Amino acid sequence: MRDFEAAGPTPYWRTRWTALTALLRAVGHVLDKIDAARGGELKEAIAQAWAELNKTKPEPRIFWDFIEQERNNVLKIYEVGARLNTTLRPGTVYMSRSGQDWSGPSGPTTYEAFIQSGVYGGRDALEVCREAIAFWQRYLDRIETAAGLKSEPAV
Repeated sequence: MRDFEAAGPTPYWRTRWTALTALLRAVGHVLDKIDAARGGELKEAIAQAWAELNKTKPEPRIFWDFIEQERNNVLKIYEVGARLNTTLRPGTVYMSRSGQDWSGPSGPTTYEAFIQSGVYGGRDALEVCREAIAFWQRYLDRIETAAGLKSEPAV
């Protein structure tokens, strides 16, 4: 994510967004193809978590309407759902009749990445990505707990 943040005002912004959304979806594929291959309770926990996720569709929206949908948009039809706004703030020029013209300082150029449409339309792209990462952290924690790899945190 830091790489994406750093790419804001560069020509690499679009390719880094593509990589970020692909990696967000790859978590589920790695669970299915790599981690589940270990077998046993882990395989069962992964299968159960996936079955529950499918059963609650379209919830959680962060998975179905962002992680899954944006990955499909970007990788299957190369339609990027996020945009980068660049705001330039030029200085003010003052002209006088006496010929003593001057200009005020320009403001900072800012860059804002936002989701273009859908459930997350108008939202900051990095904020939505952080929500997606938090979703995966909770999802993985539940799988690890169900597989006996992690104990339930004390409340």
